[in-house]
Amino acid sequence: MKENNALIILGMHRSGTSLLAGLLSQVDVKMGRSLYAPQKGVNEKGFWEHEDIVDTHDELLLHLNSQWDDLLPWDETLGEKWWETDIVKSFSNRLIHLIERDFKNAPVWALKDPRMCRLLPAWFPIFGTLQIKVTYICMNRNPFEVTGSLQKRDHFSREKALVLWLIHSLAAERYSRGLPRVFIDFDQVVTDPVGVLSKIEQEANLVFPVPVGEAKEKIEEFVSPGLRHHKADKLEPPQEGLPLMAYELHRIFREAAAGHEIHYAAVDRIAADFAAYRENWSVELVEQIRYLNQERADYRLKFFRIYKSWSWLMVKPAWLIEKILRKY
Repeated sequence: MKENNALIILGMHRSGTSLLAGLLSQVDVKMGRSLYAPQKGVNEKGFWEHEDIVDTHDELLLHLNSQWDDLLPWDETLGEKWWETDIVKSFSNRLIHLIERDFKNAPVWALKDPRMCRLLPAWFPIFGTLQIKVTYICMNRNPFEVTGSLQKRDHFSREKALVLWLIHSLAAERYSRGLPRVFIDFDQVVTDPVGVLSKIEQEANLVFPVPVGEAKEKIEEFVSPGLRHHKADKLEPPQEGLPLMAYELHRIFREAAAGHEIHYAAVDRIAADFAAYRENWSVELVEQIRYLNQERADYRLKFFRIYKSWSWLMVKPAWLIEKILRKY
């Protein structure tokens, strides 16, 4: 594989990672052969997620009895070095094949999937094997805006949404600490998309296939006020609990995006407080979550096997025709 540059976008679901990936595509950063289609009311301009890689991530999580909205810490459920297990390693060759297939000759390419916040350690050997120069883009958005979006899209409680935001945000920071990375804030992308792309190009020490200046009109047209479905009200800082942890972590990342040094001691203190919060969950609650994770994984893995079977492939065309005729 020729030497090339990869931009790995890390951020919680509904944090603007799709918007950033779409902007990168305006300067001809490659996103892969097949991407998930846009969805009205969710991501009108596309998710910009590599379909095969996201499906592989999803299947891997199911084999780990997990999923993207798992509330339990993997270190406790799967072991401290979960990424070195045979289950995880068995998916590496598939991911290597997909990267070589779609990005072998790409001077600059990007990968966006919020699951990578937690799966990142499994990717380090892949990047090393393929000798890819990687820069991590840590995408930060007001957690209370993310919460509002998840409450609307997935009907999550405020508490669950905040737990997930903290899980993804802390994992992304921990796993990318000490590696080449750029912090970007959602508000920066909305208000100054040209400046954001110039910042990424400079800090990642690369040259986009299409100069940012030449693509300025396309870039500015891509970002529109209607893309922001949830705007958090300006409130006084929370006093305690999950809201305070999320508020403080967002503030630290926002300052990093503005060019300030990260106070790692403060990040680590928030991580410790969050771990202590989850340690207070009752044994019954944790057992119930694990049981539901197992049930969901078993069900979806059976679906994967059926979906990939010859019998399904034979009846799929008839099923699609029936679906069109019945309009459902």
